[in-house]
Amino acid sequence: MRISKAAVATTLILGMVAPLGLASPVHAASEVVTDPVGDAGGPARLDVTRTAVNNDDRSVVARVAFVEDRHGVVIVSLDPRGDSGLRLIARKRADGSVRARVLPGAFTDRGPVEDVGPCRGLRVRWADNVARLAMPSTCLHDGDYGAVRFSVLTENGSDSDFAPDTGTSGWIPRG
Repeated sequence: MRISKAAVATTLILGMVAPLGLASPVHAASEVVTDPVGDAGGPARLDVTRTAVNNDDRSVVARVAFVEDRHGVVIVSLDPRGDSGLRLIARKRADGSVRARVLPGAFTDRGPVEDVGPCRGLRVRWADNVARLAMPSTCLHDGDYGAVRFSVLTENGSDSDFAPDTGTSGWIPRG
């Protein structure tokens, strides 16, 4: 039996290309919520328009977009399924400097909350009208959690805006 060069070439190509179509993409699980413009209680308030949270194996990253760049506080409450949560807090001062910290207790926690030790590696970047808060997964129950949901509160003088309007996002599985 004689095999043609075309058959050999086709077999080689299919043997290399076919597995690429079967590989699943690697990405973080995420959720995006939008919030109406103008619901922050006044024109000088931090008005949230969109929040995206990625929950991957190594970190949780929240990106909060505002109508305008203003000083104030953004709080991202993270609630892991079946356990106590925490709050990522970023404060932008009038001079443009930004400070961040982590506090125990999600907005949805009803019982005692587990204390949060120092969160090494917490990073915040607040550029123009977007605040980005990135927390290593080890800051939440030493990385031993699965799905999370979130809420966002802004303050500038007093509570300004809350998103999502339903109270919390849907559950975001760990990607």
